[in-house]
Amino acid sequence: MSVFNKIKDIINKRKALYNLYSDIRNLDEVKLEKRIEIFEEIVTPRFAQIGLNNWNGKYLWYSDFNDQGIKHVIQFHKFKGFSGKFSFGNCFDFVPTISGKKLINHRTDKSTKVIYLKTLEKSVGDNSNLISTLNEQKFRGSLDKVLSKNINNFESWFLSNSTIQENISGLKVDIQNHPAIIGEMIISYEYIISFLYRQEKDFDSCNYWINKHFEKNLNSEIEKELILKKIKN
Repeated sequence: MSVFNKIKDIINKRKALYNLYSDIRNLDEVKLEKRIEIFEEIVTPRFAQIGLNNWNGKYLWYSDFNDQGIKHVIQFHKFKGFSGKFSFGNCFDFVPTISGKKLINHRTDKSTKVIYLKTLEKSVGDNSNLISTLNEQKFRGSLDKVLSKNINNFESWFLSNSTIQENISGLKVDIQNHPAIIGEMIISYEYIISFLYRQEKDFDSCNYWINKHFEKNLNSEIEKELILKKIKN
């Protein structure tokens, strides 16, 4: 390492320590009630501008279903360690999810979920899409930064994923290059694409992809039976 790089490294470490001490001194975490108040003020109007006219009053914003049964959704995830992040994607009125010994449909406002889940792209060590909840100033500032950076990305993805065939194409890409996902996905990409093909009445493709899903061994025998019964109806 050159002398210049050593000096740069020392400066960066000192900046990081200063920021850490500053955060500790100014720690006043934004609690749920205040987060919701700020979401209503800042986030909800921005998402309404890109067609997400509905808000569940907490962490979910979504459009109405279009004529192909597709609803666009953005969700906020609160993490431990005074931070959070947005994910986004689509909900389908014809793709059920599994809960215990039954399949749950997502056709109502209350049952809205991000079924085809996407996360904001980032490189290793990049925290620019994280939203700080350390205090109100940081919360407002990071929210504004993330929205300004990504609002066009959200809108572009929704516009490019508004039909069944567009979602099938996107899912095939994600199956080949499986992206990192916040937490656990509700269901596999193969499961989703199977139901999309079922909706298109392409039953050969539907059966092919549901078998690919089963190869992952994500379901119990009871769940498999429920899924296959739904697929065949």
